[in-house]
Amino acid sequence: MAAIVALSTVLSARIFAEETWHFRVQPEQSRFTIQVGKAGFLKVFGHDHLVSVAGFQGRVDWQPDAPESSKVSMEVRASSLTVEDPGMKEGERAEVQKEMEDEALAIDEYPKIGFESTKLDLRKDDHGELHGNIVGELTLHGVTKPIEIPLHLTVSQEKLHASGSFELKGSDYGVPRVSGAGGTVKTQDKLKLTFDFLATRDES
Repeated sequence: MAAIVALSTVLSARIFAEETWHFRVQPEQSRFTIQVGKAGFLKVFGHDHLVSVAGFQGRVDWQPDAPESSKVSMEVRASSLTVEDPGMKEGERAEVQKEMEDEALAIDEYPKIGFESTKLDLRKDDHGELHGNIVGELTLHGVTKPIEIPLHLTVSQEKLHASGSFELKGSDYGVPRVSGAGGTVKTQDKLKLTFDFLATRDES
């Protein structure tokens, strides 16, 4: 009898340890932007392009007892990327928007941008918050490449908050540089992506 009780205790502990918390990213409570630098003769007269990302969804399968084994997936609707640039004239902004959609992103051919994690490398600080990197594969413009993203993470049973920023080169994914002002100003190859994601527990 004692052996049966002991075995049940071990099995219960194992099941609890293997529990997964499922979180879903809430876009309306999150922020995702892309900063695109300008290059060319007239770059001194303008600020970098700011592109906001609205249409995204994400899921985190969190392992509370083994965070490094957690899984993260994100999907972005390419057509949801919008050039903000408040200092730009409406016609110029529309021109850059169209070229971004038609040439840089080719949204008809590549409507989705995706990310799948392969590993999380995290450490906990004295306040119980997590810092480190998420390693995975980013698919952009039909090209999939490995990427490592630094992030700051806090997790409770009901919410997950992740923030950070990282850079990538558009040319690594076959993304052409966007031009404007009659070709006098072009975007730089380097892109800076900044995210602040809030995800809530999803039992579905």
